[in-house]
Amino acid sequence: MLDPKNVINQFEKKCTGCGSCVECCPIVSHTELKGIDPGKVMDEILDLFRHKRIGNLARARIYSCLFCNTCLPSCPRGLNIGLSFGVAKAILQELGDPVPKGVASILGQGKELLSNSIPEFRGLLEESGLLITEIGDETMKPVKTVLFASCFGLIQKDALSTALKILQRIDPAIKVLGGFDYCCGELQYMAGRPDEAVRQFDKLIEGLNFLSPEKVVIFCPTCNMTFDHHHPDTEWSWHFITDFISENLDVLGSLNEVNATVTIHDPCHFVRGAKPGSDSPREILNAIPGIKIIEMENTREQAICCGAYAITGTGKPGFQFRDRRLKQALNTSADILSLYCPGCHIVLGSEGPNISLRVESILSLLGESLGIK
Repeated sequence: MLDPKNVINQFEKKCTGCGSCVECCPIVSHTELKGIDPGKVMDEILDLFRHKRIGNLARARIYSCLFCNTCLPSCPRGLNIGLSFGVAKAILQELGDPVPKGVASILGQGKELLSNSIPEFRGLLEESGLLITEIGDETMKPVKTVLFASCFGLIQKDALSTALKILQRIDPAIKVLGGFDYCCGELQYMAGRPDEAVRQFDKLIEGLNFLSPEKVVIFCPTCNMTFDHHHPDTEWSWHFITDFISENLDVLGSLNEVNATVTIHDPCHFVRGAKPGSDSPREILNAIPGIKIIEMENTREQAICCGAYAITGTGKPGFQFRDRRLKQALNTSADILSLYCPGCHIVLGSEGPNISLRVESILSLLGESLGIK
């Protein structure tokens, strides 16, 4: 299991302050760190970890981190910088450093959005009792397949509803687990509350174990990466949703034509996660008659981030990064910007009305081809 104290210890002991992660970081050039010696930035980071001293460069580096995993291959000591900066936020908070408004509001906004999204998601379903938000009914029968919705998944309720109806063709008895109490904890981690994040993940595993599934299908790539980081010892296996659907395309039924050119935004946590992948979303799109894929600049494992964490931590640099990604999509002249991460969909899709590009989930396109609304 992921242990925040071990993350701190490993960083304190192993980091050499070489600055390789700063040099390759795609957002540094958008921040006040542009032109600053990477070694000087890392000196302040190490000073924070080892001596609990706060520097402006360290603060800027930590809160601008995209957690996009671009720097993973560059670290000579094999450290996960994104995870390390998650606990660094906790150190800053313990020292009384002011928390950026965006970071401070992450968890509160999430609960507020969920309070509206849960009943709205239930309202989209003709069937009742599919969404489980509380565990404890001893009469509940074990289920073969559970869809873990994630917080962002419930907020993207239309895409989640379509995904569920697709999955019902694979397992008609599937159930959905989600809600306030069943979260992977990654948002807490990146908000500087790593211990709370671990407790949240443990509770999620407890809930899934209660259902005794054979397979857990994960809607969000960030949640999927979190599962891989914790790597819980379970009797069930977990699968990212595009992988699971791609492996079961033959049982979905006939696919109708959808005439569109599509460019794909790959989420960092899938293409550069603990178990990188990028094929299954394309296998799904290629199975839909009439779809033509136009790859944008920086695709697959070279994909750049939607900018989400930098938006909450630094504001303007994160928005600039988001706009950079949208420009790459627009440059393809595709009809649709297709995504398979609910978090990225919230960030990039919020600009949908302002750009000449339809922003759509890959799963929604598959649902359209299957006649599912």
